[in-house]
Parts: sequence; C-alpha cells; structure tokens
Amino acid sequence: MKPAGWSLPLALLPLALAAATPPAPPPPDPATLPPPARAVVPRLEGKVTFDGELSEPVWARAARLGPFRPANGQGQAREATFVRVWHDGEALYLGWECSDADIQATFTARDSRFWEEEVVEFFVTRDDLTRYYELQWNPLGGEFDAIITNDLDARGVSRSFKGDWSYTAKGMRSGVKVRGTVQQSGDRDLDWRVEVRIPFTDLGGPAPRAGEVWRANFYRFNREQGRKEEMLSWSPPMLPGFHQPTRFGFLEFGR
Repeated sequence: MKPAGWSLPLALLPLALAAATPPAPPPPDPATLPPPARAVVPRLEGKVTFDGELSEPVWARAARLGPFRPANGQGQAREATFVRVWHDGEALYLGWECSDADIQATFTARDSRFWEEEVVEFFVTRDDLTRYYELQWNPLGGEFDAIITNDLDARGVSRSFKGDWSYTAKGMRSGVKVRGTVQQSGDRDLDWRVEVRIPFTDLGGPAPRAGEVWRANFYRFNREQGRKEEMLSWSPPMLPGFHQPTRFGFLEFGR
C-alpha cells in the first residue's frame, strides 16, 4: 500500500507511463495474409475528354475495380470507391468514382501534401517492389507525382521509404468533376470523379506486352468533419500504412 500523500517523482513519470503502455504488436507476416487482388486491364480504343464525367462509351467497357475496403482489411467503407482501368497501347487510363457526403480539400499546387485531406492515389511498378511511382489527384484538380524508394525487411514489410519529388509525369493529363461544394460541411455532397491518362513513357518505359503483369495498388483518403478518416484501398495492405508493396495487387495487361 502506498503511504498517505505518496506521489511518483515527476522525473520518473514518463518511465512509468511507458511501462504501463503495452508495446505495439509486430506487423503480421505477409505470407500469412490473403493474396493481393488481381485484375485484367483491357486494351481498348476510344476518345476521352478529361472532364471527370466518365461519359464516353469506352469507360463502360473498362475494368471496374472495387468497391474499396478499409486498408486493414476489416469491415466496410462508409463511402463507395471504384476505379475504372484500361489501356490503348500508349497510355493507361484511370476513371475514379468517389461517393462523398462531405468533400474536403484546399490544396491545389502540384506535389502538395494532398494525403492530409481527401485524395485518391495510384502506386505502380513494372517489377521492382522497392522502387515505384506514386501518383495522386484531389477534388480540386491537384496532382502529385513522385518516385518512391522503399526499404523492405526480409519478410517484405516496409521499414522506411523516401520519395523523389523532382520526378514529373510530364505527359499525364487529368480532369475532375465535383457534385457538391468542396470544403463546406453544412450541406450534403454527392461525389467527385477523376479522369486520368498516364503515358507509359511516364512510367519508365514502353507499353507492356499482352499478358505482362505489373504490381499496383489504388488508395483513397476519405475525410468527413467530425468522423474518423477512412484509409481505403483496392487490395488492402493489412500492414501499417499504404507503402507496403508486397501487398500491391496484380495488373495483367490484356490484348
């Protein structure tokens, strides 16, 4: 029993608190997790106007991936997210569909910290899981592009990563359509969409051959005033953060 008036010296308080806090459990071994998602990216032909409408007939024939799930693989998302994907032998096309009752965004300058607000993200590599492209788009038309170098441990779990923000996807084009009012939580919004074209030359080389498989993942940060943020993905990492390339899905390029 502590004597009356007993108190822990302030100098020892941080040590006591640390001792009382159980250590975070280690991340699971990727080998024990369900396999990453897979999809075939069809080769199609069609003209696109980059306005975020996704109204051209070619989008109806694209692969539609989703709905996205929480990144930890548990439960369902509050807001639905899908991405349509196709290629034409010269570029990869993405059509994002994000239902959103409270659209939150303020950044517009290229390479801003879009992940602090609402954003969709695409991570992709041809073959090297330690080096991949990270591309982002937000509801205000902001774009982000970087090359990520990731240090993986023997199990394939990320220990640390760094980004080369000097990289620019010079041929990339995108357009956004918002149905709602951005950064105004007093009303109810409907959704926002992004239409994207990424030349294969911006992704480090020639067009993929038919049957070639790349590793990639699609993500979304969804935020709503007064509610916890949602970290959503096509192929849930089930490991800490989005930068877990061993959990990227498989994209097979069709004929």
